[in-house]
Amino acid sequence: MNPSVSWRVRRTRVLGARVRAAFAILLLPSLADAQQSGSLSGVVRNAATQLPIADAVILVRASARGTQSDESGHYVIAGVPHGSSIVVVQRLGYASRTDTVQIDAGRVARLDVSLHSAAQVIAPLIVSATREAQRRNDASATIDVLDGVSLREARASHPAGIAQRIPGVHVSQLSGEGHSTAIRQPISTKPLYLYLEDGVPTRSTGFFNHNALYEVNLPQSGGMEVLKGPGTALYGSDAIGGVINVLTRPAPATPSAELSLEGGDYGYRRLLATGGFTSGLHGLRLDVNRTSADGFKDDAPYKRYSGTIRHDLTTTQGWAFRTVVTGTSVEQRDVFALSGAQFVDRPALNRSPIAFRDVSALRWSTAAELEVGSSLLSVTPYARHNVLKLLPNWQLTFNPEVWDTRNDSYGMLVKYRRDFAPLRTRVIAGADFDLSPGSVVYNGIATAKSGADSAWTSYTVGATHYDYDVTYRQASPYIHAEFSPVKRARIDAGLRYDHSGYSYDSRLPEVQTGRFRVPGDTSISFSRWSPKIGMTVDVTHDLNVYASFRQGFRAPAQGQLFQQGSNLNTVGLKPVTASSAEVGLRGSLTRRVSFQLALYDMRVKNDILSVLDTQGITTSSNAGETRHRGLELGTGIALASSLRLDAAYSSSSQRYVTWVIPVGSSNKSYAGNTLEQAPHTLANLLLTWHPRSFHGGRLAAEWSSTGRYFMDAENTHAYGGFELWTLHGNYVVRGLGEVFARVTNLTNRRYAELVSYTAFNKEQFTPGNPRMVYAGLRWAWQS
Repeated sequence: MNPSVSWRVRRTRVLGARVRAAFAILLLPSLADAQQSGSLSGVVRNAATQLPIADAVILVRASARGTQSDESGHYVIAGVPHGSSIVVVQRLGYASRTDTVQIDAGRVARLDVSLHSAAQVIAPLIVSATREAQRRNDASATIDVLDGVSLREARASHPAGIAQRIPGVHVSQLSGEGHSTAIRQPISTKPLYLYLEDGVPTRSTGFFNHNALYEVNLPQSGGMEVLKGPGTALYGSDAIGGVINVLTRPAPATPSAELSLEGGDYGYRRLLATGGFTSGLHGLRLDVNRTSADGFKDDAPYKRYSGTIRHDLTTTQGWAFRTVVTGTSVEQRDVFALSGAQFVDRPALNRSPIAFRDVSALRWSTAAELEVGSSLLSVTPYARHNVLKLLPNWQLTFNPEVWDTRNDSYGMLVKYRRDFAPLRTRVIAGADFDLSPGSVVYNGIATAKSGADSAWTSYTVGATHYDYDVTYRQASPYIHAEFSPVKRARIDAGLRYDHSGYSYDSRLPEVQTGRFRVPGDTSISFSRWSPKIGMTVDVTHDLNVYASFRQGFRAPAQGQLFQQGSNLNTVGLKPVTASSAEVGLRGSLTRRVSFQLALYDMRVKNDILSVLDTQGITTSSNAGETRHRGLELGTGIALASSLRLDAAYSSSSQRYVTWVIPVGSSNKSYAGNTLEQAPHTLANLLLTWHPRSFHGGRLAAEWSSTGRYFMDAENTHAYGGFELWTLHGNYVVRGLGEVFARVTNLTNRRYAELVSYTAFNKEQFTPGNPRMVYAGLRWAWQS
């Protein structure tokens, strides 16, 4: 923290210590109420080849107990309630299987499973709808899944290389590991998404960062779920466009270790190491990610270090503990966007070698669950530490600054679930708490240019523009209920109340004139009710329909509120709200064809608009209303026993409904215009072949398309979009590991990841990567 941390932040640390002590008391096992349990173990294999299947999900139905198979197909689930249990095993690309197993207290039951290949694109089980595993067809929302095997096989150097496989999801690759996201929204850096790791927010609402995925160890994760549209009643602020939940991998069932080494063009290097074991009631996994690259752009290297430790403990009294510690450090040079002529002539040009981004993130959480009969108590305390040091390249033309933003967080997620026999009723009640003190220092800089390219090559630090402490606080109770009025139908409804706010203390005097106005010390609070209701119907065994209505909101971030700029008032900004209606179909036509189709209509009100005028001055206001409508389709086709085609497609219409901004002495309306940077279509095709001679390896060809979009709100400038081809391949060496390779942008197409237009900066192009070749090998050991 900054040496001049205020008394308020020091008091918060004392409070945090007291809260953690209270957690320890709360989590002591209730031995009198807990029930005796046993364990379940086995191996999951491919029915045709008898090769092990990794990352298969094994779940004890009507229970919170579950795990994933390791690389050898083995799994162990401890703490399973004694008696007869229904066990579901699933993996994308295979038909799910259900078995009944007798669990005896203090003993280990055995269940080996063989799965048959099927065109499965819809995970039968998901966790992000109710924060615990549930049947996919019981969720009245669109939730798409990329499992851990898909992430590891793709070996994408950036989330943009894998996210497009989900219908309606687009991630742009900016400098290094930076990114911007679009899910039922335009491509932007706005705080519209909630990023989670195992259900725990990776950042505080008040300190949102659109680059949140670079603080997660995605290449070594156990999968990623994307809940589209406003979050359910179980999630609060941020979840307007969607919720992205990255899942960690459980410990392997048997002692094992893996080491992956990879190299590529432009100095790309990646080392991934993982290992762990399960012994009795304990399981441990350690992941390490070391990635670096020079980048194809001039003087724009980056490097990252990530590590994840996960410890699982299941006691004989019925408690299950999952502790996750994740740390990430990212250092990179950020590249200023290019003009149209520069994009054509010198796409590798870096006009801002002084721009940098240094990120540190450390998170801890312990999820403690006690399941007794038809009830489940879940308590998850967590803590976070984030530091961002940044010289924003995009501000060099109009407001050059260096930033230092820091915040800590102490929070807790509490949930109680109870099942009732009548109508298969389930009730979930809970509350989320967050206390996040932080500090912000923004200093102006004087820059110097040199060379024929007129690049910014040096700077000196000048006056302080902002220097303050700010604490974000949140308390959000919620209730969720679902029941089945008839056997084939399920209705769910929920209501959440969010009460949040900020305490702001400036270390600078109040200023209400000029370009860098400073608000006086203040406290601000926001309150919001968020309802939802939905219904799913199993029309047939192979067809499920669903519909829902959900509301969400987004409280202004601390930077929007307290970095006033030349605005007359920013502390009065209102929360952004969203209302979304959705209908969909999901199922299979035959065992060879599966699909999911969703239609949605969402209205966003009080959106916070920042306008950069011709003088380089930015103003912010709650501008009006936008409407977002679209169609999303995902399908999988088993063309043959070893050949599979997966497709993702979305089409959207995103328009201004009411949107008025000041232009000079008058106002200008954008009502009826299409939102800028909102591609009309997104598409992806993935053809995968698994020849037997590859021993579980595969060859794959992938095509992706980003459609046309407008660069500006006036709809006077447009970008035609782009198409990319990628080739993947890996060959498994039995008893040793595998070799793998991939080629991205196969045709070496020149394209822009992002294009914008403003009256001040004119056209700005962020060049995409040229053709790049990667290759590596993975070594695996197992006891």
